[in-house]
Amino acid sequence: MEEVIEEFETYLDLEGKSPNTVRMYSYYVRRYLEWGGKLSSRSALRFLAKLRKGGYSNKSLNLVVQALRAYFRFEGYDEEAEKLKPPKVPKSLPKALTREEVRKLLSVIPPTRKRDRLIVLLLYGAGLRVSELCNLKKQDIDFERSLIVVRGGKGAKDRVVPIPAFLLNEISSYLEMRDDDSEYLLVEEKREKKDRISTKTVWYLLRKYGERAGVKVTPHMLRHSFATHMLENGVDIRAIQELLGHSNLSTTQIYTKVTVEHLRKAQEKARLIEGLME
Repeated sequence: MEEVIEEFETYLDLEGKSPNTVRMYSYYVRRYLEWGGKLSSRSALRFLAKLRKGGYSNKSLNLVVQALRAYFRFEGYDEEAEKLKPPKVPKSLPKALTREEVRKLLSVIPPTRKRDRLIVLLLYGAGLRVSELCNLKKQDIDFERSLIVVRGGKGAKDRVVPIPAFLLNEISSYLEMRDDDSEYLLVEEKREKKDRISTKTVWYLLRKYGERAGVKVTPHMLRHSFATHMLENGVDIRAIQELLGHSNLSTTQIYTKVTVEHLRKAQEKARLIEGLME
C-alpha cells in the first residue's frame, strides 16, 4: 500500500497540488485503503457514512471526497470519481481584522523580535498564504524593484507581489542580524541548523501575540485583512486577484461581500435616515 500512496503523492505533486493538500489527500486515502475501500463510488459512500457517524462535519467530508476523487482519477476510474458528489458546505464570509487590530498586534511584538514582526507584516502587507511565507527564500526578494516573487503558490503558479519601501527595510534589517547561511528568508531560531520556519511556529507566534493584544488572529485572517482593506481603499478587484494568486475572479469576489457588510455597519452606525425622522 505504501508504494501506491507514494505514487499517488507524486501524481498530486505533478498536478500542482500544494504540500498541505498532498499530505491531507494521502492521509485520507491511506485511511480508506486500510478500511478496505475499493475503487468504486459505492464503497466510498459507505466509508463516508462511517465517518459521518463518527462526527465528521460536511466541511471535513468535503475534503475526504476531494481526496477520494483524486485517488480514483489517479487509478483511471474517472467515472467512479464523477459519481462521488461532495456535500454542500455553507460559505461563510472570511473574517478580517480592523486596521486598529493590526496595529495592536504589531505593538505587542518587541522591537528585538524582528523575525516575528516580519511574519505579521508579510502576511498582512503582501497577502501571502502561510505556506508561501514559510517557503520564501532570500533570492525571492528583489530589492532593486521592491518585489517579492512567490514561487509555486497554489496550483504551482508563480506570481509577483510589489511591497512598500518600509517593508523592504524591515526585511533588510532582519537579514543583517542573521548569522547563518540558510537560503530561506525566515528560519527557526531555536535549532542549531537554521531550517526554514514551520507553519506550526507561525501559528504559535500569532496565537501568542494575539493573546497579548486581545486580538483573535490566524495567518489566513491576516491575508483576508490584506484583501479586504485593499478593496475598501478602492483597489481594483482584478488587481487584488493577481496579488492573492487566485485563479478565478469568483474566489476574490467574496471580499466584495465582506466590504458590503463593513459599509452596511458603518451606515447603520451613522443613522442618517433615522436622524431625519426623529
